[in-house]
Amino acid sequence: MSQRDYYQVLWLEKGASEDEIKKAYRKLAMKYHPDRNQGDADAEAKFKEIGEAYGTLSDSWKRQQYDMFGQSGWAAGWNPFGGGWFQAEDLGDIFSSFFGGGFSGSRWSGRKREQRGEDIEYELHIDLKTSIYGWKETIEFHKREHCSHCDGDGGSGKKTCSTCDGRGQVVQTSQSPFWVIQQTRTCPDCRWEWETFEHLCSECQWEKRMLIKKKLDIDVPAGIDEWMVIKMNGEWNEGIGTKAAGDLYIRFQVETSHKDLTRDGVDLHYDLDIDYVEAALGTKKEINIPVIWKRNISVDAGTQAESVIKISGDGVKYIDRDSKWDLLIHVHIPVPKKLSKAERELLENLAKEKKINVNSKRGVFEKIFG
Repeated sequence: MSQRDYYQVLWLEKGASEDEIKKAYRKLAMKYHPDRNQGDADAEAKFKEIGEAYGTLSDSWKRQQYDMFGQSGWAAGWNPFGGGWFQAEDLGDIFSSFFGGGFSGSRWSGRKREQRGEDIEYELHIDLKTSIYGWKETIEFHKREHCSHCDGDGGSGKKTCSTCDGRGQVVQTSQSPFWVIQQTRTCPDCRWEWETFEHLCSECQWEKRMLIKKKLDIDVPAGIDEWMVIKMNGEWNEGIGTKAAGDLYIRFQVETSHKDLTRDGVDLHYDLDIDYVEAALGTKKEINIPVIWKRNISVDAGTQAESVIKISGDGVKYIDRDSKWDLLIHVHIPVPKKLSKAERELLENLAKEKKINVNSKRGVFEKIFG
């Protein structure tokens, strides 16, 4: 068992609240869980260490004793109020109860010989067009499935574990003049499986599952928005000792803009530049909008810069019903930096009619409309 300060293990101050302890454990346990760090001995040791720390600090009585007597007394199993002993908690029980079944297939949860497969969250990035109209997306990933070579047993030639006599755990007892220390540990030979094998499976090496590469088609619904989640039942890892699979949660990350088109919830916003003559006189025109293509719009005479033209029902579909919101076209009237000879003559004549003293260095347009 680690001799580090439990508060340091969870990156906490000694006066941390219960909520802070839970949040710290959740973050670190997910990061160092063996299912996410295959073959990483350091991560495995870290996972054990943070489980021990949380097992103590999350229990008010244990935490009180730990704060009073330190790890040397508490971690050894000493009960200072009776000279008796306590049994150390299994790390798997802590993790499983905390996460409600997530990663329940871990070998640390050996009390149940059959463990439902783990759940997982998968982030799927989609572009703006897909979020508006929906589409099929294919994802590739690795998942754990029942080992077909040993039929999920882990080996052949089963026999009762001689180390623990089929109990799955061993008890270590030591005595001093003042107390008895008794610690319960997972059996090192059967790992709480109660049985051992004469021959381990050559394919899965007692893991009972194989890592398989998979492809899965996702029907992305029209209107899906940033951070929405779709649950796909039974699409993740199969369990240990059972084919009951965990669930796959698809969390969407949506590209909300493309060129001059931007999505804001169920509204679409498009930036449109029009000529100052069109703004002054009005016009009807066809415009090409990225992603949603051609639209016919009407610009009223005298339209001002930063006006908004609304096309109702041309926005994004509500994901739960057959209706759409709006397309909002934001009008911009850029000042021309260069004028043709004919344009300059026309504007100069207009300036004379309006009795505007034209500064040729600034340009006629700015004097008239600026």
